[in-house]
Amino acid sequence: MIRQLSIFILSFLMLYNSAPIMAQNGKDKKTKAQKKEKINELRKKYFNEKLSLSETEQKGFWPLYTEYKQKEKALRDSFRSKYKPNDVIFMDDKQAEEFLNASIKLNEDQNNLFKEYVTKFKRVISVKKVAMLPLVEREFKSEILKKAREHHKPGNQGPPPDED
Repeated sequence: MIRQLSIFILSFLMLYNSAPIMAQNGKDKKTKAQKKEKINELRKKYFNEKLSLSETEQKGFWPLYTEYKQKEKALRDSFRSKYKPNDVIFMDDKQAEEFLNASIKLNEDQNNLFKEYVTKFKRVISVKKVAMLPLVEREFKSEILKKAREHHKPGNQGPPPDED
């Protein structure tokens, strides 16, 4: 009887203590989605400004760019589903050769995708703006990383300030 009561109390305590953890996980997921949406908003604002996109250009560019990024992500995800970071350390020569070939194929596929979308982008924005895309992407990524580092410095609390 005492053992059953102990098991019941222990089970209750485990369940009671896990509820906040589960609630926190749901909160984290919502926060991640919100952060992703915020980054996408910042990206649009940044690209529109840096590329001086007119409203007409924006209407043609953003659906194409979103499609391009989704396909590019699918290529990376496919590669990453087969190869995890640091896997190469534990590979034999045959596996390492397969990894190298898969890496080369990923780069070729990404380049082919970029070529395909350069043609599509040139239909909606000028060649010069298309040529500026990789630079603007790198600059934006650098800005986001810089803001993230500043936000995570010791003593810094709260979300980073919005720049209008």
